[in-house]
Amino acid sequence: MRPRTWLVAALLFGSGFCALVYQIGWLRDFRLIFGSSTSASAAVLAIFIGGLGAGGLLLGPRADRHPRPLLFYAQIELIVALSAAATPFLLDLVRFLYIASGGSSQLGTLVATTGRVVLSAIVLGVPTLAMGGTLPAAARAATRDTDVGRRDVAALYALNTLGAVVGCLAATFWLLVTFGTRSTLWLAAGVNLVIAVTAWAVDRSLFSPLPGAGTEPIAPAVRHNGGKKKKATPTPSTPAPSTSTPGTSAPLWFLLIASGAVGFAFFLMELVWYRLLAPLLGGSVFTFGLVLAVALAGIGLGGLLYALRTADRPASLSGFVWTCLIEATAIAATFALGDRVAVLAVTLLPLASAGFASQIAGWSVVTLVVVLPPAIVAGYQFPLLIALFGRARDDVGRQIGLAYAANTCGAIVGSLAGGFGLLPWLSATGAWQLVPALLVLLGSAAVVIDKDVGGRRPMFRLVGELAVAGATIAFLLATGPTATWRHSGIGARRAGPARVLATPNRFREWGMAERHSIVWEGDGTESGVALAQNDAGYAFVVNGKTDGSARSDAGTQVMSGLIGALASPEARRALVIGLGTGSTAGWLGVVPTIDRVDVVELEPLILEVARACAPVNQNVLGNEKVQITIGDARETLLTSRDRYDIIASEPSNPYRAGVASLFTLEYYRAANDRLTDTGVFVQWVQGYEIDAETLRTVYATLGTVFPHIETWYTSPGDLILVASKRPRTYRAADLAKRIAEEPFKSALNQAWRTTDIHGLLAHYLANESLARAVAAMPGVQINTDDRNIVEFGLARTVGITSAMVAEVRNAARATGAGRPTLTEDNGIRWPEVDTAWTSYNASQGSFADVRYQGPDNEQARQAAVVEYYRNNDLERARAYWEQQQDPARDPTEMAMLADIAAATASDLALPFINRLRAYRPGETDALLATLRLQQLRLPEAAAAVEAALVRFRTDPWSMQRYMERAVQIAQILVSRDRTLARRMFDALGQPFAVHAIEDRRLVALAELTRQVDFRGLCGAAVSALGPDVPWTESFLRLRLDCYQATSSPRAAAAARDLDEFLVNQPQPLIKP
Repeated sequence: MRPRTWLVAALLFGSGFCALVYQIGWLRDFRLIFGSSTSASAAVLAIFIGGLGAGGLLLGPRADRHPRPLLFYAQIELIVALSAAATPFLLDLVRFLYIASGGSSQLGTLVATTGRVVLSAIVLGVPTLAMGGTLPAAARAATRDTDVGRRDVAALYALNTLGAVVGCLAATFWLLVTFGTRSTLWLAAGVNLVIAVTAWAVDRSLFSPLPGAGTEPIAPAVRHNGGKKKKATPTPSTPAPSTSTPGTSAPLWFLLIASGAVGFAFFLMELVWYRLLAPLLGGSVFTFGLVLAVALAGIGLGGLLYALRTADRPASLSGFVWTCLIEATAIAATFALGDRVAVLAVTLLPLASAGFASQIAGWSVVTLVVVLPPAIVAGYQFPLLIALFGRARDDVGRQIGLAYAANTCGAIVGSLAGGFGLLPWLSATGAWQLVPALLVLLGSAAVVIDKDVGGRRPMFRLVGELAVAGATIAFLLATGPTATWRHSGIGARRAGPARVLATPNRFREWGMAERHSIVWEGDGTESGVALAQNDAGYAFVVNGKTDGSARSDAGTQVMSGLIGALASPEARRALVIGLGTGSTAGWLGVVPTIDRVDVVELEPLILEVARACAPVNQNVLGNEKVQITIGDARETLLTSRDRYDIIASEPSNPYRAGVASLFTLEYYRAANDRLTDTGVFVQWVQGYEIDAETLRTVYATLGTVFPHIETWYTSPGDLILVASKRPRTYRAADLAKRIAEEPFKSALNQAWRTTDIHGLLAHYLANESLARAVAAMPGVQINTDDRNIVEFGLARTVGITSAMVAEVRNAARATGAGRPTLTEDNGIRWPEVDTAWTSYNASQGSFADVRYQGPDNEQARQAAVVEYYRNNDLERARAYWEQQQDPARDPTEMAMLADIAAATASDLALPFINRLRAYRPGETDALLATLRLQQLRLPEAAAAVEAALVRFRTDPWSMQRYMERAVQIAQILVSRDRTLARRMFDALGQPFAVHAIEDRRLVALAELTRQVDFRGLCGAAVSALGPDVPWTESFLRLRLDCYQATSSPRAAAAARDLDEFLVNQPQPLIKP
């Protein structure tokens, strides 16, 4: 391969760099206008990819006809540079036009999508058409007449793609966060301009024809025919059409179909990789950039392998067959690895502690394992396809354009089919299995075509092809990725190796538990979603991270909207961003003064989550006042004409790709435009895994639009910023009256375990003076659409421990900003507010900022709840409590005092139990059962525990510790009186509300079968726990005994599982 080829390839390296910077920048900008829905992204992507293909188709023949193709290349690059530099201004125009049109809410999905396509074409049409012509022009300039296998084209293609890798990494990890999107686009345009000038200079010095030399470029170093220069041959202006490609045995129609098919397959796999690697790598902007970079790197390396192959021979259909089969096998093999890839990701998690660069290295290893092998084959395959179209320089530009156009058409179809059909219909793992099957079919078709035009195939080749196809099918029959991969939170660093990989049994327990926890899972048009169950009840998982829990997150999900209603008592209309469990919208919907609640949710599958969580969300889907729209929240705010008294924005974590656009200056301005003058904007902000710099940016950005910001604490790790146009003042009497009304009374009791204004104010962290002080600090940056530093900042701090809630509270108290602005505070005893703070956190198991504050009597109360709820030390809790004289104030203290007294079998527990019943009837019955059990009054204990277990079926608000207590008491009662076995078995026979402590209930039910009717009942009880059973010795023995007693064929497998557990279990030095 001559130096001229590599010189032109170096120019294409720069072109590839710029192209990927453009692509990433444009997609980010369009997402801010059209939203991040699949339909919006598909419209932009179709224009981008389609423009590239159309450019190749239109400009490829012109490159063949041009007397100086490298000069033509330089001219194209100049057009790319100038038109790309103009796109930021065109984007402003498109933004204005789209917002003025009213978006999808006014136009409907079909018209809005058509409009997006047209508007995208206004911005991207010229630069993408020009970009599509760069490879044909460069190939015409650099390909040798003797290059029958078109290895020169492969070299150009490879270097162009490797340049794209560098552009992708540079944009993702440096340019966008440092310079912002617009400046990044202009920098790329500047590089493009340099490439155009360089290409023009190279053409003048090396490629200019001598006078009278015809159209053939002069290449002194290249000799043919015994050292004589080859005489130039004019290129026909209009190549004659043909039904087969010259010099090969492949029909043209088949090559076009094959080019489209491989484009379809690879682009569909890219969607699958994005969807399935997000749970392992976190789903941040870095995840998507890294996956794209590795895919491009594989393509570039594959093209380079083709370019550097030693034999310079024509391409063959047989070679294409092998690329299809090997690519299919590579994709199927990574599918067959299944959860081993998840284990690899867990193993590499500790690298994050060495710094962000080490974390990227760990992500890269996982991505390389999954993406690189098939990408290398795909990179080898495409230049081979181009070589099948023809040989050497003959019509090379036109034929590259044909191949490129067909390939991009397939990619567009793959994108649309994947996002709108195949992923939702087949699931991401099903689509993964589909792609190798399609490639095997394509390879088989190529075998038939090759046989028809080339005669009988050698037997050894056919046997080899069948063997590879058989291996692919075998790999596809493997289990593939399970819930352990998809829903265990590895990318969010929720599954550390110390917990997962400590022992073989711990590892097996983790995998079984993760799979068992999934109630249902599905792939929607936007995300992979699962409904999971844990001890706290239902939770929903989006792209590998738990985004909300029906009970654990109730403090935030129930109260965030109601805080807005408290701050705006006259509110009539509300808008909720994100449906989630449905609690925010559902509880707002039962506020008597609220006439309508609009909800915008991006993923349709989340409606099924809200349906399952009806016991905690006031049956939101059945409330006629609540109207749910499936769409993009940002687009809704930008294009809507409605005005609201409350806007509650509760999206996912901002580190996840696209979510941080709901934390920018422009988004807050849009929200401000939709608010009434007296309205409030409620913004959820994570108080965990966030550094001070990023939180300051959030405050400063929100404060730039809203002059008045209060800070509330809703549940451990969660902050709520309540922003308004006007200052907010409160009267204590009005607040007390308001929270005594429904639904505030029930919400405070059930979500925050409080009953009075002191418990309410315990969640008030800071008034507006703190937000102003934070925003005024030197060096604080504003988060904008153009430079989204929150997105990149939080993506770097995932999994890093932080205590920002405590920092906010302490800073507010130190600066005198820790109390709301009250026109009068009669009746508020601030030391009781401090105690209520401790009481709530103790009830939630949150002790990160335990500080005993206030007078001695209040500190004694605080110490008592901490000793009880954290240390389970009833005696020390009693001792602390007796240092003060006041009665219990909230359900948390009432339950503690009832339990302390019940533990001594004293009827002194009854007053506390009776008081608690008005707030927590399920807990009351469990504590009454505790008392009667301690008093050995077993029939009364049985009646109380039955009442508790039945109550739990419909009441989702009882504390988990008392629910577990009730289940335990049921088992104890049976151990003491077997005549109670059937009653306890029946009482445990139905799930509790939102499936709280479901596994504990089912295990207890299975164990009770030994006391009731083991042979008759154990089979159903054991089967209820599914194939992924609790990995404990006691349950594994029970399962084996059950299968043996019922003569089940599953007894052998159960015996193997028990043997495996025992072999891996540490043994004592001396066995009893």
